Amino acid sequence: MRPANESQPLAHGDFARLPTAEDRVSLQETLHRVLKVRQSLRGGWGFNAQQDALEPTCLAILALRHQSAAHAEKALIRIAQMQHQDGSWPAFDGAGREGTWTTALAILSLLSVGRKGRSLQCAIEWLLSQRGREADWFWRWKFRMVDTSVRFNPAKYGWNWIPGTISWVIPTALSLIALRQARKLTATAKLDERVEIGAEMILDRMCPGGGWNAGNGVAFGIPYAPYIDATAIALLALSGHETEPGVHRSLSWLVNRLPACPSPYSLAWGVLALAAYRHISAANDTLDHAAKKLVALIEGVVPDDVCTLAVCALALDAVDGDNVFEV
Repeated sequence: MRPANESQPLAHGDFARLPTAEDRVSLQETLHRVLKVRQSLRGGWGFNAQQDALEPTCLAILALRHQSAAHAEKALIRIAQMQHQDGSWPAFDGAGREGTWTTALAILSLLSVGRKGRSLQCAIEWLLSQRGREADWFWRWKFRMVDTSVRFNPAKYGWNWIPGTISWVIPTALSLIALRQARKLTATAKLDERVEIGAEMILDRMCPGGGWNAGNGVAFGIPYAPYIDATAIALLALSGHETEPGVHRSLSWLVNRLPACPSPYSLAWGVLALAAYRHISAANDTLDHAAKKLVALIEGVVPDDVCTLAVCALALDAVDGDNVFEV
């Protein structure tokens, strides 16, 4: 995931002219055009020109899912080439034979363009087989009896960045979104149970005042500060859990922090989350201004980073009611 930039936040009164709906449409077209230009000759996208990577490639596929079939088809061929025999994907082209969290993004990419088949089923099965290290009985005992510096319930586990490590918020949230969307293809008791445990893990790791950090809400007796992108992605995964007090606290935290967000990447994720909760008045009231701020931040200087380009394009789609991360 991408780091936030450090530019100064914009308040409502800082806009010389509030962007219009026409500005948003024009910016969407620009973002799509730039993404197409930056596609590698191999068919994917990368963090640099030398190596395709799964995160930017999958986010670009999601952003271009309604665009020209040629670009999406070339990218889909590319990720098919990178898939492991066990159904998983690496983080980078040539990064070895171990699957990573990017498998959830690849599943979302395939689902978004209506792909079916054995490769998708294998990916779903691989994702269902993965769990954080704390799910193992030994590590569960260790976290309860020995390593008590972090405060979480090890019986509530999710997904990790790479196998063999503990659960983290963003991989768990994206895995939940992928599996919840995959229900239309494969609805099983195992999938339902895994989704339930993953949702419990996210709620268990929430920061005390609402929102989510990258991993734990509290460690060494110190409450951690939430991050906007982690909070937004977690809220997307928890849509439908509005009766949970933690969801309301976290949504309130996001609504209060988003107007001062200086990062297009984090702001875009915030817009995606608000769009998924627009039926709640506080989220709907903030959504329009957050979207206008996003347009104002990037219409003059289009981001260099492919992930930021793609997430911004997806956020603008969500404002118009087409949220690829909704479940």
